Amino acid sequence: MKKLVSSLLCACMMIGLMAGCGVTSAPGAGSTGTSGSTPSTPAGGSSASTPSSNYDDVTPDVTLTMSHQMAASHSINATAEEFARLVREKSEGTMKVDVFPAATLGTETENLQALTNGTLDCAIIAAEFYANYVEEAGILCLPFMYDSYDDAAEKLAGEAGKTVADMVLESTGSRILDYYVLAFRQIFTTSSPLNNVDDMSGLIIRIPDSTTYNATFTQMGAAPTALAWGETYTALDTGLVAAVENTPESVMSASMQEVCKYVNVTNHILGPTTISISDKIYQGLTAEQQAILDEAAAEACQFGLNATKDGSDANFNALSDAGLEVVDTDVASLQAKIDYSNFSCTQSEAGSAILAAMGK
Repeated sequence: MKKLVSSLLCACMMIGLMAGCGVTSAPGAGSTGTSGSTPSTPAGGSSASTPSSNYDDVTPDVTLTMSHQMAASHSINATAEEFARLVREKSEGTMKVDVFPAATLGTETENLQALTNGTLDCAIIAAEFYANYVEEAGILCLPFMYDSYDDAAEKLAGEAGKTVADMVLESTGSRILDYYVLAFRQIFTTSSPLNNVDDMSGLIIRIPDSTTYNATFTQMGAAPTALAWGETYTALDTGLVAAVENTPESVMSASMQEVCKYVNVTNHILGPTTISISDKIYQGLTAEQQAILDEAAAEACQFGLNATKDGSDANFNALSDAGLEVVDTDVASLQAKIDYSNFSCTQSEAGSAILAAMGK
């Protein structure tokens, strides 16, 4: 119940904040181009995270608001903070990014809508959410698409990632500054282990609001149910859903190990996320300021990739220490159910070309 109340409070706070979170100092973004204003502190005492720097005595010409869904302890927040630090450093204090974690400014779906409208400056947006606007973006998070973290980074930096970024920009007005490789996702269950694909039959599993994830788990025989991340703990605890799939770190940062008994090692999806900015905001900046954001995003995403690699074994150990049974699921039985040609994102000419660029 606490989780549900927290989610409702965050939604209420977002309504008030979103009206002001687009107030940036970016020229052409509804301001004069010079402003020291920053977002107001959210109700309840939560505030934006701001990295320490050597430029604290410099008044920024540009202040940007950045939102994401994860707790302040999560590596996504650390990566967002690194992006903010790099922007401050590279601009010598003339640009600043205020980071708001834990869905303070709304859900990921709401954040993407706000980027499109130009009422939010920056956000961490996962590729699967872009797939709701550009179907072909779903190819980046199809099941069993990547062999390793380095393989994912290489493919996302190549033709496939660039093509999707261009399509997203054209369709949504959200500019992907760079891709950030997250950990392989696992399936967490509350009552029984998943030994093979037969155990997936009828399993009510929480998924993000994504057509790609829905199609993936439908092909595996499960009953996928889209829920906001902030509602998932309560849904597991009350039995509304019997499983959740995500990275180990994300599950632990939301304390869901408290209501799950099994971590089933499936490595079914590596869902890349992005550092994204509203193109309305981006186009209001100078070429130099745009270059600073581009460079900072690339370096922050490399920071995130390293954090993903470094945390992999430690996160599994932490789950085991928390009392979860680690199940070695028969991944081949899951993979055998997947037919890429049955995903709508692969059926267009562009989709076929992106899939080929991914080596599939």
